[in-house]
Amino acid sequence: MYQRDQDKWYPLIYLVTAVMSVGGLFPLWGFAMGEVDPVFAPVIVLFVLIWEILIWRIVLVGVYVGDAGVKIRMVLRSHVVPWPRLARAWAGQAAHYDAWQIWISTRDPERDLQTPIWRKGSRARHKNRILLSPHEFGAVLDELNRPRTPK
Repeated sequence: MYQRDQDKWYPLIYLVTAVMSVGGLFPLWGFAMGEVDPVFAPVIVLFVLIWEILIWRIVLVGVYVGDAGVKIRMVLRSHVVPWPRLARAWAGQAAHYDAWQIWISTRDPERDLQTPIWRKGSRARHKNRILLSPHEFGAVLDELNRPRTPK
């Protein structure tokens, strides 16, 4: 479906992320070289782990569509919705913002899940969102609502 690799900035985003990912390993390197007191090892390992996980989760924010269903990946949480559980995808007000956003309604249990896909044209600014033109926004909604045959 739509994820950041379709942006025109795709190569730059992944290059910067890779550099930041390698840079996040420097505290471990300092520890391995014996320049850091071993007492700080748990703190260093925890920092590096959190850094690496967050940096890549931020880059991989998006909505992914496959044969099994839809995966909504946000920074801190991911939802996988199998096609039989997807009731509909719809455009609605973004939670706490003056912007339009794609939502996915599920059945069993009935829930509305927000996606990171917003329509361009709003003055609302929010990080880790994918802004699409009204035409692209509509195309994504159509794709999510397209009837699927079970495989």
